[in-house]
Amino acid sequence: MASFAKFVRPETPTPGLITERDLDIIDAILRHRFSPTSQLVRLVGGNEDVTLRRLRRLWEKGLINRWAFPGIRTHSEFHYYLDSSEPVDLLIAHGRITEPHPAMLEEIRNNREKDYAAAAMRGQHMQLGFLQHSLMISRMHFMLEMACRQSGGSAQLEAWSQGGPLTGHKVQVPKIKSSRQGNDYFWQETSEIERLPVEPDALFTLGVNGKAGLRRAHFFYEADRGTMNMTDMLKKLRAYYHFIKKQQRHREAFKIHPVRAVLVETTNEARARKLMELVQHPLLRGPEKRVGLFWFTLSLLFTDPATRERTARQPVPPYLESPATLFTPIWALPDGTLHSLSDVENS
Repeated sequence: MASFAKFVRPETPTPGLITERDLDIIDAILRHRFSPTSQLVRLVGGNEDVTLRRLRRLWEKGLINRWAFPGIRTHSEFHYYLDSSEPVDLLIAHGRITEPHPAMLEEIRNNREKDYAAAAMRGQHMQLGFLQHSLMISRMHFMLEMACRQSGGSAQLEAWSQGGPLTGHKVQVPKIKSSRQGNDYFWQETSEIERLPVEPDALFTLGVNGKAGLRRAHFFYEADRGTMNMTDMLKKLRAYYHFIKKQQRHREAFKIHPVRAVLVETTNEARARKLMELVQHPLLRGPEKRVGLFWFTLSLLFTDPATRERTARQPVPPYLESPATLFTPIWALPDGTLHSLSDVENS
């Protein structure tokens, strides 16, 4: 069993000055919101042992916080987050960032109130579910950032947004009613109108250099853990369809156009197939019968070492060693075609 001391800050932290690597660590955590150790050491770079020591010292000083998911015999790796404005002030004082976005400070206040470190120790399942979802988003952000770094300049992550700045948007759509026949659900539109939220888990812009020069593509991202039922998923996807395709509200709301795709990362192939069947429903594809707005991929491609050749005794998840997998054709459409994020030609 892991030592309980690893979860309790010492009364007297290890002394020492704030270093450039400390600032790199704080900056990476701020960008990614929640980040496991394995991601942070790669984002920061340099000697891994030094980064691990600096993480420990920053935690002892109370500048960053951390939690681990409890296990039967041991706990998971540590996951880091900010729950104080002091590290943000350090980044400002050292010229790393300008004034922070109000939503950023609100997220930090929320982290402090939620006390995720204590929640993980107590096994509070609602909190743990939120953290697992947040780590899916963080993993996608990590893969994009690292894949662009490794692209030799052929791809750039020009913008990434999540959380507060993406909330508060709604779209008016015809209300639907559902009926069940056996194991199948049937939906149809009514004359009533309802307002549905459009709050993506992330929005990012990718710049790709090719023969035609720099091309930009805008993507929405949804991290689907498989916990939402199909009726609610239909509402979510219909909201995207009306928001983007029918009303083009993304132009005003997010100042982007066109939207290349809504990316949906989900848990397994069975869930992906159900979702792909869902987006082929007439309520989601319109009279033109085009279903190219939604692209699907599986978390297992990123997390399961069995999906790649094993070259070590303890295989590393593919997303850590091969983040550029994102730029290969792993995003499936319902018609069976596969796309890569670097396919920036919009339809």
